[in-house]
Amino acid sequence: MIQSRKIGDVELIQVVEFIGPTHDLDWMLPGIPRSAFEANAPLLEPNFWMARTNRLVFAMQLWVLKARDRAILIDTGVGNGKKRASRHQTMINTPAIDWLEAIGAAPDKITHVVHTHLHGDHIGWNTRDDGGRWVPTFPNATYFAPADDWAVFKKLHDAGTLGVHDAAFVDSVLPIADVGLLHFFSPGEEIADCLMPTAAPGHTLGQVTFTFRHAGERCIFAADVLHSPMQVHFPKINSRWCERPDAAQRTRLALIEEAARTGATVYPAHALGVEGWQIVRKQTPLRCVSETHPPRPRRQPVCRRRLTCPCRRTSKSDKYWPSPCSMKCGHTN
Repeated sequence: MIQSRKIGDVELIQVVEFIGPTHDLDWMLPGIPRSAFEANAPLLEPNFWMARTNRLVFAMQLWVLKARDRAILIDTGVGNGKKRASRHQTMINTPAIDWLEAIGAAPDKITHVVHTHLHGDHIGWNTRDDGGRWVPTFPNATYFAPADDWAVFKKLHDAGTLGVHDAAFVDSVLPIADVGLLHFFSPGEEIADCLMPTAAPGHTLGQVTFTFRHAGERCIFAADVLHSPMQVHFPKINSRWCERPDAAQRTRLALIEEAARTGATVYPAHALGVEGWQIVRKQTPLRCVSETHPPRPRRQPVCRRRLTCPCRRTSKSDKYWPSPCSMKCGHTN
């Protein structure tokens, strides 16, 4: 699946390997009651949650920023033919490379591959199988990984204690490092002259988000800070995979506040849609609006003395927006 939109002269493209109701709600987000999801079902179904099976809907995907002189991948999904612990991710076979070619971002045209963190569902297309060897999928690109994540993952791998993440590290990270294509960065070091990484520890120690500013827009590629819009309402609820719970909560609260304050568009790593999420403050609490469920438009309220008031407000009354007359006549709905 491919979706795209323009941000000035840059094209943002979402290449989705697969999407579906993959994770049980109670297992993945323990602490958010099902009743809260049921109360918000019109927002959540079918893109974020399926009531019949009580499962969260996740997309496995690659983000592409395509400009005249650069083609940047932000995370590289699951990849083909790789053994994983998750039954949804192991040994999948998708035409993701064909889709990249179709959008003009063939593997040899990719200039940068940047990673928010090093979990297996974010690094899979780093490599491809070549006669039993894992070789770089994007041979002309420079790959970038958070230095803190690399340090932790490499240490655990060397000690034989990386666990469920080891297979992905072996087949999708080490082969890139072995041929000298992998570079490490720290928060605050801009990549590709357009992506600014911000520390977002919690899901992993070295996880980062990337902020992209262009043509008057501010976009935040939010990694795995958010797995559901409901975490905007329940920001202290972590996913099952968050390795450092306290840090994950602080990171999530900071991201939510930043998005609400700046009007940034948020792109969670596993959410469908190139329009992203807008997090807005409706007094309190904050709420999340996705592109598939835009906020209800507000109509200008009527001035009940419109026949004698110079404002001549004539639109229908809207019970959701009682407000003073814009001409400061003092009249309200």
